[in-house]
Amino acid sequence: MGRTVSSQPLQCTACGANDVIQIELTLPDGTEVEFYSCHTCEARWWNRDGEPLALDTVLDMARKTK
Repeated sequence: MGRTVSSQPLQCTACGANDVIQIELTLPDGTEVEFYSCHTCEARWWNRDGEPLALDTVLDMARKTK
């Protein structure tokens, strides 16, 4: 099943700029996450199912396999 990506510009949660990229990834355990990066202020963050994830959590999930 594919995910829908908004055609609206993404807004940075730190500086409010509309200069954000989104990368969708599937981790080794099958978890789907989104990585965001702001080109203006260089803020970076992760989400899963629309909820924020701490980097440590993402790294822990990336180390685990099914």
